[in-house]
Amino acid sequence: MKKLLVSSLLAWMFIGCGSTSVDSGAGTDTGKTPQENGIKTQIPTGFTGYVLYDYLLPASQKEVKTYKYKNNVLASEERLAYTQESGLTTQRSLRDIDGQVEYRYSGQDDIAVSIYHDSVVEKFNLKNFVNLNDMITLKTSTCKVSAHYDIFKAGEQSFSDVLALACPKSIGYYEKGNGLVLENVIEENLQTSAFEPAKTYPDRKIGMIDGYEPNKLGALNLQSAQSANVDKLWAAPYNLNGAGMKIGLVDGGAVLASHTDLRGRVTNLSQQDTNLHATHVAGTLISSGRHLYDARGFANQAEIYSLYYNDIAFSKSIKKLFSEYGILISNHSYGYPGSEGLGEYDGVARDLDIAVRENPYLIAVMAAGNDGKEYKNDSAFTKWGITKGGANAKNVITVAALADSGKIAYFSSPGPIKGGRLKPDISIDGSNVLSTSNHDDTAYTRMWGTSMASPAATGTIALLSQRYSQVNADNVRLDTMKAILFNTARDIENPGPDFKSGFGRIDALKAVKVIDTMRLANASLVTMDKIYQGQKQEYFINAAAYQNFKVTLAWVDDTYQNCNNCANDMLINDIDMYLVEERSGKKVYPYTLSEDSPASNAIQTKENHIDPQEQVAFSLRPGNYTLHLAGKKISSKGQDFTLVSTIPFSQVQKDIVLRPMNEHIHKIYNAIK
Repeated sequence: MKKLLVSSLLAWMFIGCGSTSVDSGAGTDTGKTPQENGIKTQIPTGFTGYVLYDYLLPASQKEVKTYKYKNNVLASEERLAYTQESGLTTQRSLRDIDGQVEYRYSGQDDIAVSIYHDSVVEKFNLKNFVNLNDMITLKTSTCKVSAHYDIFKAGEQSFSDVLALACPKSIGYYEKGNGLVLENVIEENLQTSAFEPAKTYPDRKIGMIDGYEPNKLGALNLQSAQSANVDKLWAAPYNLNGAGMKIGLVDGGAVLASHTDLRGRVTNLSQQDTNLHATHVAGTLISSGRHLYDARGFANQAEIYSLYYNDIAFSKSIKKLFSEYGILISNHSYGYPGSEGLGEYDGVARDLDIAVRENPYLIAVMAAGNDGKEYKNDSAFTKWGITKGGANAKNVITVAALADSGKIAYFSSPGPIKGGRLKPDISIDGSNVLSTSNHDDTAYTRMWGTSMASPAATGTIALLSQRYSQVNADNVRLDTMKAILFNTARDIENPGPDFKSGFGRIDALKAVKVIDTMRLANASLVTMDKIYQGQKQEYFINAAAYQNFKVTLAWVDDTYQNCNNCANDMLINDIDMYLVEERSGKKVYPYTLSEDSPASNAIQTKENHIDPQEQVAFSLRPGNYTLHLAGKKISSKGQDFTLVSTIPFSQVQKDIVLRPMNEHIHKIYNAIK
């Protein structure tokens, strides 16, 4: 039977949670009512139904008292009979005080169980009955069944079994036979101290950016994948699982390579103790889901090569992973603690940009950071511009975390970079994500943070890269992946891009459909090209009907090899883009944001000279349109770029050189045309 898990602080999981609560004295049948037995009860407001203070093994036949409540008031005493019949059939019947059967339940061994927690009811199956005080053991930790409630709702004609476990404070998972799996999480958040500075980065301390969020139900790996439509990529016609792909993981220690859901697909390159954070991130990336399907990873057949970030981090780590192991995609769920370097484009960011510029097929995914919660309580923090270090690089993908509501999580660090450049880039679930734990080989836990969002994005990118290779027989460049992700993202927060969510929530299904159009000679939504200084290119669109149009331009920007003030190292190569409606001459510019008013909506009234990606969105009416690209500031080598649009271009006009002597003639030509 499928194993399921509910996150809870089990010692008090029924107190004030909208469900019945009793103490461990439950189950003693003295002929008295629960109140007369001194049993503490807390019946939900307005509750009408039956409560049973015992849990029975299916034996020859047993009959126990149950109590009927109506609007929180004990109405009558009745009887519940359990009967073990032939085979595995267990029969329960509810009888009134005279013994007449009112309702009978018969099930094939599996009994429906409800776990009540924080006013949320999760349905499970319990494969076997247990008795009160049964012990459930995991290694040296032991918890016991402290209470059971059997609620019968006459209107729904159903029983609802509720179990409570009393367990010591620890991180672990407890199971009875092959049936119920429960999690017991420590009460306090994990407090991870900053690590010693890495030798190569003496100006910063590196620390993990994550934590626990106990007593809250959040996203499973599976739910996170579903919210981004990644599960659609697992099924036909795509059947993507990351098989044969290698993903780099740079994190706070070794991954528990012996974990049931990771076994055989993890190579630890650093000699460190196993680490909870690294193992949790690894599970989101590649967990097979064999032991716990709901903790399945995004690319569940891929392999992981793991490095310790205090040994080697950021640009040096992605170079090592590529040069020694051929790894193009890597996840980096770590950053700087404290308020130092808020919104700065520092030497670490610059080194990353240089490394990716040298090999534009490297895709490094960075967690945006969890400092969104700090500015409220710490005067050293600002409300905006609090991403740091590697997350501020131009040539990486920086990921924000979403809450269960689908909006940005309160802790997720917002941009901009000093100077107004957009960060973060994209968003995906990162709140209370259930994934693998290093507690033992079948352990799982929930954690929150952009550390959890980043591997979800990385796993998605791995699957999209797998599809790209199938379609194009080539690896995908960073700028192409960016343009695809950004143009297909679901807009959240402010309209258009914003400094909290970037371009919005990843939509993997839309992204893979864009990749599939590359098979079509005249209908591809992906255009890859190159532009030079002073050159202009035109892309023509014929709109046959009213429709929304969106196009994203992206490129891997250059950077200075050395800079005294890296904060001023914005764009080295600058491509301008705008759309013209030929009938009216209306010009539509790309989105731009204001560093001085970061909460304001993006506007489309001027050129964008800040970001290495630009996006134009416009509601088309029937007619002809021209998308203009201009190489305003391009190095002598030229600049490769990718365009992704929602409508294929009907025609392309290239190699239009805008020199001072003929620029005026060209404008006249365009006006006549």
